[in-house]
Amino acid sequence: MGTNLLAVATNTVVLAASYTKAITSLKSVLLTLGSAIGAVMLVYGGIKFAMAFRQMDQQGEHQAVYSVVAGGVLVGLSALVSVLT
Repeated sequence: MGTNLLAVATNTVVLAASYTKAITSLKSVLLTLGSAIGAVMLVYGGIKFAMAFRQMDQQGEHQAVYSVVAGGVLVGLSALVSVLT
């Protein structure tokens, strides 16, 4: 009776570990992707801001600032979730 229970518990742990491994892999891929997209948005927003500033385009500056903030939020959230998990 005790041996059978141990075998069932071992199989359950192995199955749980395989599910956890798949979820962990997906999490790391999504965090890396979010971080990369955020970095690209930061650079793109910075370039957009410089071009709008040079042309004295206030509307373009506002849009560029939004892009920079969105990129910063993506990078920051990715870093925060990585630290917390």
